Amino acid sequence: MRHAFEFDVKVVVESGVVAREIELAVLGGNPPAVSVAGEIVVVHEDGFYSYDAKYLDEKGARLELPAKLAPDVQSRAQALALRTFETLECEGLARVDLFLTSAGQLLVNEINTLPGFTAISMYPKLWALSGLTQTDLITRLIELGLERARRRAAIRRNFGA
Repeated sequence: MRHAFEFDVKVVVESGVVAREIELAVLGGNPPAVSVAGEIVVVHEDGFYSYDAKYLDEKGARLELPAKLAPDVQSRAQALALRTFETLECEGLARVDLFLTSAGQLLVNEINTLPGFTAISMYPKLWALSGLTQTDLITRLIELGLERARRRAAIRRNFGA
């Protein structure tokens, strides 16, 4: 911490967590939908999901699709992902990344409100695994965007902006 304070007057200190990284895709709508869970399994030599493991070493991590979870853990993870999406008032799409501790506790690691959407990205893979084709997923995202544009236009009309 002394070293950190050489660079700023504030530092962030977090406790370490030994956990599995579980990821879920959320698709907005009324109600929003949540995919099955996937898992990032790190096999990189540094032992964690580092920049090298994620972007440079093609064998640094692998995706476990679907994640090997007990049904109750899967349900709790989906509920937490949905609650996170709704609490943050997200729209459209997001990927919610959770930590699953050895004691079975689920912790929100982060939410990606504009997750990757390439052929190797977790978001479309999770939806494909959940039974939603890429064509249907993209169609639904376009529909959600158009719905949002209509809502915003109605606000402007109603308030004369």
